[in-house]
Amino acid sequence: MESIQLRHTNDLHSHLESWPRVSRYLQGQTTAQTTYKFDIGDAIDRFHPLTDATMGQANVKLMNQIGYDAVTIGNNEGLGLSHEDLNHLYDHANYPVLLANLTELPGNNQPAWAQPSHIFETEAGTKVGVIGLTAPYELTYRSVGWNPHDVETTLDRLLPRLRDQADFVVLLSHLGLPTDRELADKYDLDVIIGAHTHHVLPQGELKNGTLLAAAGRYGDHVGQIDLVLDDNHQIVTKSAQAIPLTDLPIEPGDEDKIQAFQDRGIQLENEHKIVHFDQVQTIADQGRACLQALKEKSGLDVAFCSAGLFLQDLPVGENTAEDFLASMPHSIHPMVATLTGNELKDLVAELKAKEASLLNQRVKGSGFRGKVFGQVLLSGLTYDDQGQLLYAGQVVQADKQYKLATLDHYRWVDFFHVLDDSPAEIDLNLLLRELLAKYYQEQALTAGK
Repeated sequence: MESIQLRHTNDLHSHLESWPRVSRYLQGQTTAQTTYKFDIGDAIDRFHPLTDATMGQANVKLMNQIGYDAVTIGNNEGLGLSHEDLNHLYDHANYPVLLANLTELPGNNQPAWAQPSHIFETEAGTKVGVIGLTAPYELTYRSVGWNPHDVETTLDRLLPRLRDQADFVVLLSHLGLPTDRELADKYDLDVIIGAHTHHVLPQGELKNGTLLAAAGRYGDHVGQIDLVLDDNHQIVTKSAQAIPLTDLPIEPGDEDKIQAFQDRGIQLENEHKIVHFDQVQTIADQGRACLQALKEKSGLDVAFCSAGLFLQDLPVGENTAEDFLASMPHSIHPMVATLTGNELKDLVAELKAKEASLLNQRVKGSGFRGKVFGQVLLSGLTYDDQGQLLYAGQVVQADKQYKLATLDHYRWVDFFHVLDDSPAEIDLNLLLRELLAKYYQEQALTAGK
């Protein structure tokens, strides 16, 4: 009989306050004959100054110290970084990146930093096939030079060959729990280690013979899968558990390490000087600047955003990348949406109807790192004396198409259904704080400062 243990993390999102305990667990002793360590994506998140300043390179360096055996990527790696930055994220990684359903445009080539699958072999001769898959956001990935491929088409192509070569197969899935369950019903997979939907499976879940496992988010759990195999390298028992972070002891020095991560990030961010302000830029000022920046970038006269995007004032004096990160830590990008006149009327009516409730409406996820939606901010959309909606001073016609400069955040949050499926152009190479930084720099140049 042979024992194999799989230790796993997912959706850490640069919550480095968890890292000392998580990393200690990953490196801890085990009674299994063989132990593999996997991360299932979204290890990075640019809300943390150390990640933002190094474009995730610092996270990779920390993961190198653990001895991960393989990782896959999530949307925070794939879409939170520019094409160029993702191409260099793993330059110094000492582990393979497994990613079977994303190719690089224009040639549709496998990224140089990733491979579709890998076969590990234990000392006892058991061959472990591992595949990596990530959520295939069709429009967004293609806009930054990557081509996501259908999950089932990818498995249909790869899995039969891998099953022939390996004794059992593990899927590193940054696809979400609903998809994991569907794949368990359709495919001969022994283990699916999940992520993306931040779900916790305390004791795993057995579905159609496939063991599903997942360890929550932000390092609030770590995952452990225990497998026992017979002399023919076939699994005879398998179990999973998600171990709460609170069960892992805090040790002297942990707080110092956490603070050191923060301090180093802030130091690096502060080295990036952006603009000098003679007056405080209040949250309200930043909201107005956002509307103007969106209009100037898009060349449009109409824009929409919300005050909850701005978390603190930008102070008098030299402002750095750290100041802008502190006010706008979100993974949110400029977007131009195209709406018919009727759709635009519906959106503005919905904004007006919800305006009071949105003021303190709590928002989570979809790249947002603040607390509430805040005040609705509009520019270029007004009503005339007859109550007709005006777009840049002209009466909105029902069937005519109109463009609206805004942010992709409003497409993903479940508030404005008219934006969900409308044609849109999203600049994933530019974050909100980078848009504002560029706008303020151009304003300073114009003023001769």
